[in-house]
Amino acid sequence: MKPVSAIPPGPAPAWLRGALRLTTAPIRAEQARAIGIATPWGIRTATPRWACIWRGHPEAQCRLRTIVLPAPWSGWGDPVWQALLLHSLQVFGLSPVAPEPGLLLLAERRAFAALAPPWGRMMMRM
Repeated sequence: MKPVSAIPPGPAPAWLRGALRLTTAPIRAEQARAIGIATPWGIRTATPRWACIWRGHPEAQCRLRTIVLPAPWSGWGDPVWQALLLHSLQVFGLSPVAPEPGLLLLAERRAFAALAPPWGRMMMRM
């Protein structure tokens, strides 16, 4: 992935902004307070499939200055979801803090399980 400073300046194309609005939801002010992490970028949530698609396009997220994550599984204060957020902030160079590896692994497993619910539940039991 290109460093944030290498992303072309200027606004993102209209089609990319439209895709972001159609496939994600902004977090509300009370949700942002519950997260307890300040970032100059926006944070938006998406269904598991759209979050997976956006995750594969970090350059687009950089261009939009927006982090796209799956919607929280157990509330905004969920430490597992917070690990996924911390990882994203670190990947985009917005935070030097790394999440706990065990929580990040669990977050990745939950994201995978949400993509294919029947199979995902069976995989989580292993």
